[in-house]
Amino acid sequence: MIYFLKRMLPFLLLFLACKDINDKTVEEIINKSIEVSGFNNNEIDITFDFRAYHYEFFRKDFYFSYTRTTIKDGKKIRDEMSSSNGLKRFIDSVPESLTDSLALAYSNSLNSVMYFFQLPKPLLDDAVHSELLGEIKIQEATYWTVKVSFSEEGGGEDYQDEYRYWINQDTYEIDYLAYNYNTEGGGIRFRKAINKKRVKGILFQDYQNFRPSNKFESLDNLPQIYEEGLLSQISLIENKNIIVQ
Repeated sequence: MIYFLKRMLPFLLLFLACKDINDKTVEEIINKSIEVSGFNNNEIDITFDFRAYHYEFFRKDFYFSYTRTTIKDGKKIRDEMSSSNGLKRFIDSVPESLTDSLALAYSNSLNSVMYFFQLPKPLLDDAVHSELLGEIKIQEATYWTVKVSFSEEGGGEDYQDEYRYWINQDTYEIDYLAYNYNTEGGGIRFRKAINKKRVKGILFQDYQNFRPSNKFESLDNLPQIYEEGLLSQISLIENKNIIVQ
C-alpha cells in the first residue's frame, strides 16, 4: 500500500497543479494579464511613433483621448477623438470638413492602432465577449486560448471580427494573437510578440505580422501552421520612441 502511494504521489501532485491552473476563469486570466502589463493604472499618458504617424494617448478612469499627427505634402495633419467626441481632422490647425464615411474610416484606423497598442486592456471593454477555450503548447510554452467576439452595440464597425489570444501561463503575457476580418474581401492575421520592453512599469511589445495561404483558415489552426513554418510574414508592427509621461 505504501509503495503504491509513493508511486502515485507525483501523479497526484501533477493533477492538483493542473487543476489549479485549469480552474481559473477567463476573467481571472484577463485581469491578471492586464495587471502584469501595467495598463491597469487609472491614469496613463503616452506618446509613441508608428510608421508615418506620431500618436498621443491619454486615459483617466473612464475617459480617453487619442490623437495622431503626420506631415503630408508639407501640411500638418492631425486627427483627434475621445470618449466624448467623434473624430475631428485639422490641417495646419484648421478644422477640415469630413464626410461621414471618411470620418468613420479615419476613426477606425486610429482606433485599430490604439487597440493593439493597449493590449490586453481592451479585453475588458463592455462590448467584448471572452471565452476560455482551453490550453495549447506553442514553441514549448503552455498557453491559455482565449476567444474574443463583440456585441453589435458598442462593438464598432468591425464587430463581426473574431480574435484569439494566447496568454502565457507562466508570465500572463500575450505572446501570440490572431484575428479575422471582413473588410476588403476578408482575411486572417496571426501575430507573434517581439521586442518586449517595459517603460515605467508598462509592458510594450512589437509584432511580426503573418497570414496563412488560406485566407479563411480557422483561427485555432494557426499556432500549428506557424510552428510548421507555413505562414507568410507580411509586415512588422513596431512602435517607436515610446514616452510614458
